[in-house]
Amino acid sequence: MAMSQSQRMQCMEVWGGNQGIDRDLKTTGLDVCVYSQPYATAQSGGDVYYVSSCASGRITRLLLADVSGHGDPVSDRAEFLRKLMRKNINIIDQSTLVTAINGEFAADCNTGMFATALIGTFFQPTRTLSISNAGHPTPLIYRAQSKTWQELTETSANRPENRHFPLGIALDQNYSEFRTKLSQGDLVLWFTDGLTEMQCQDGSQLGQTRLLQVLADIDVPHSRSVIHDLIDRISPKQSEVNKSDDVSLISFQLNGEKSSLVDNSLAPFRVLSDWFSRDPK
Repeated sequence: MAMSQSQRMQCMEVWGGNQGIDRDLKTTGLDVCVYSQPYATAQSGGDVYYVSSCASGRITRLLLADVSGHGDPVSDRAEFLRKLMRKNINIIDQSTLVTAINGEFAADCNTGMFATALIGTFFQPTRTLSISNAGHPTPLIYRAQSKTWQELTETSANRPENRHFPLGIALDQNYSEFRTKLSQGDLVLWFTDGLTEMQCQDGSQLGQTRLLQVLADIDVPHSRSVIHDLIDRISPKQSEVNKSDDVSLISFQLNGEKSSLVDNSLAPFRVLSDWFSRDPK
């Protein structure tokens, strides 16, 4: 797996893939940590992750998908997801992106590929996070004010958990969004089922309930330490982390940065430059 690195996201950048990685990212408004280990000794896996930053830096978009299969077909899907992330990089409403991804998976029925996924959009001016869940494990959030972890979902007697079919199962699936505001110190954790299915030292699977219990004993100063402390507590032997499946996590929290006047002023020129530089094919 790649060594831990830190990277400042540039406006109009789309970063990610499906290789092993351990990296810190910084966007306007968020500090992000992406950790992914493909199954066993593979160089790439079925877990796909992307982070993008819009022309002004105000929109940070995140995607974490668990694609069925391995090898070249998944790498092809990863590239297709990158192109859709770029196409929608400046659009606050993520519904077009989610619909396009689902349509592409469903239309290519010959491959039989599908994916569970979390797709999120953070809009810095309002500190609002929008999440669409396509059959993926429910994300978690640490609320700094109460110092507690909880599932990040919208449930009530009249509104069930905001979670839908995996991408590619139904062409006409309508993926709704759940929105929440982030406060200083809040930390959001996304993960693939390779995490909750990890084998603990007593031989049992971790599961969502025990995951919350483990997280409750971890100090939450910043996103990087949470992921690494969590992995160390579940599986002290790093060689056993991915012995059964791909394991990927994304954590992020506010960093207090705001879009600058320069970035806002240059945004239209960045959009035009990106449009003219695209391959016409």
